[in-house]
Amino acid sequence: MDTNKIGTLPFILSITVIGIVESAACKFFQPSLTATGISRCLEIIFILAVFYLFYRDAGPLGLARNQILSGLKKGLIWSAGFGAVSALIGLCLLLCGINPFHLIHVSLPKNLPEIFLFYFVGGIIAPIAEEIFFRGIIYGYVRGLLYDKLKKSGVLIALMLSTFLFVYAHQIGGGIPIPQIVGGIAFCLSFEIEKKLATPMVIHCLGNIALFTISLLMAS
Repeated sequence: MDTNKIGTLPFILSITVIGIVESAACKFFQPSLTATGISRCLEIIFILAVFYLFYRDAGPLGLARNQILSGLKKGLIWSAGFGAVSALIGLCLLLCGINPFHLIHVSLPKNLPEIFLFYFVGGIIAPIAEEIFFRGIIYGYVRGLLYDKLKKSGVLIALMLSTFLFVYAHQIGGGIPIPQIVGGIAFCLSFEIEKKLATPMVIHCLGNIALFTISLLMAS
């Protein structure tokens, strides 16, 4: 992680910003892809503004300017690795008589314009906002708070907490949210190892796009 830990005041302000934007979106807008996209963009802008106000940089989030390009490259490498592992696991499930596509199915809109919007919001905007919040802020703050005293145990606690909140935020229906659990853990691990938030951003974006595309192909 970046040597500059996230301070408590920027952390509280960031949480407050998320709460205000989400509350306003629920109060003034009907649930829709457009409203979700707008609220996530506002969250990204406001949180980055908080960190630039305090640090003149987004380095404590793992988004320092000199980290972004290398983080993107690492994200592509990690994504290729996860894709290969996922394909292998899917093949094993098929051989065991289990259809893996039922575990990762995503309900998509029916008309083409909404499908494009779904890809843009769900495949790019939302993953970036979620990585800034769940990994950059939640994981980064808790890890920084606990690491000096607990070392690896502090990392594990931060991983478990951020993943739990990530899964909880995506829990819509019943059943075990396998993609969210696996994703939350993988995103944290890639962030911890690479020290760059752009890495889990790329993995998250490409992972969502892959899930959408598989679901689209299965529905056609």
